[in-house]
Amino acid sequence: MTTNREATVGSVTRTTSRRGPELLAQLEKYALAVLFAVLCLFFTVYGQTAETFPTLANIRNVLGSQSVVAVAALASILPLTCGKFDLSVGAMIGLSSIVTGSAAATHQLPLVTAVCLGVLSGAVVGLLNGWLVAYRDVNALIATLGTSTVVAGLISLYTENQVLTTGIPEALTDVGSGLWLGVPRTLWALVLISALVYYLLRHTPYGRYLASVGSSPTSARLVGLDVSRMVLSSFVLSGALCGIAGVLLLARAGTANPLVGPGFTLPALSAAFLGATAIKPGTFNVVGTLLGVLFVAFSVNGLVLAGAADWVEPTFNGVALLVAVAVSPAISQRRAGKA
Repeated sequence: MTTNREATVGSVTRTTSRRGPELLAQLEKYALAVLFAVLCLFFTVYGQTAETFPTLANIRNVLGSQSVVAVAALASILPLTCGKFDLSVGAMIGLSSIVTGSAAATHQLPLVTAVCLGVLSGAVVGLLNGWLVAYRDVNALIATLGTSTVVAGLISLYTENQVLTTGIPEALTDVGSGLWLGVPRTLWALVLISALVYYLLRHTPYGRYLASVGSSPTSARLVGLDVSRMVLSSFVLSGALCGIAGVLLLARAGTANPLVGPGFTLPALSAAFLGATAIKPGTFNVVGTLLGVLFVAFSVNGLVLAGAADWVEPTFNGVALLVAVAVSPAISQRRAGKA
C-alpha cells in the first residue's frame, strides 16, 4: 500500500514538474500574439481611437503601408539566420526604388526591365556585402554599414537629392494603390514572398544549412558545408528581397525619394528580433517576423491616432529593437541549455 501511494505521488510530482516548463514554452511562443491582441483591443475601445482604429480603411492603410517593411524584415532574417547582421537593407531598398524609377521614367525602359534592374541592384549590393563578410572576413556590422553609406552617397550623387515625381508607369502605381478582393495588392505580394521564404527556411536543405551555419560555423564546416558560400548566398538573397521591397515602395509612393530608404533599416530589424521571441522563440522565423511587423505597426498607428507626437515612431522602434535583442539571446541560451 505504501509503495503504491509513493508511486502515485511520484507520478503526480513528475507530471506537475513537466507542466511548468511546458507552460513557459507556450507562453514564450504566443506572448507577442497575446500582447498584440490586447493592444488592438485597447485601441478599439479607447475613447480617442475607438472611432478610427478598428475601421476597415485604417486597417487597409496600415497593412498596405507595412508591406515594404515586412519584406525588408524577411530579407534581414536570411543573414541573421547565418548569424550575420545586415545594416544595409534600407539603403538597398532606396537604391532599388531609384533604379527602377529612373529606368522607367528617365530612360524609358520597359517596366519589366526596370523592375528587374531594381531587384538586380539590391542583389549586387548583397553580393558585395557577402563577399566582404564571407571571403574577406570583414565584420558584418562594419561591412554593411560601409556599403550602406556608399550606396547612400551614390544615390545622392545621381539624384542630386531630388525626388523623382513624374513618369512613373501607371501600371506600377496601380499595384501600389489598388485592391484585389478588397485587400491591398502589395499585401498579396507580401503573402507570396512570405510563403516562399517560409518554405525556403523550413522545408529545404538550404534553410537547414543556413541554420546550421548560424548555430555553429565550426560544426557546419566539420560536416562538409561550405560556410563562406552559405553566408554569401544569404546576403545575395537578402539584397534581392530588398530590391523587391524597393519596387513595392515605388509602387506604393508613386515617387522615388532618395532620402527614405535608410529609414527602413531600424523597423525591419526591430520586427526580425521581435519575431525571434515568438512562435519559434530563439529562432528567426517568418511567422514571428510578420507578427513583429504587425505589433510595431499597429502600436504606432494607435499612438498616432491618439495624438502622439512624431518622435513616437522612431522611439518605439528603437525600444522594441533593444528589448527584442535583449530577450531573444536569453531565450536561445535557455533552450540550448534544455537541449
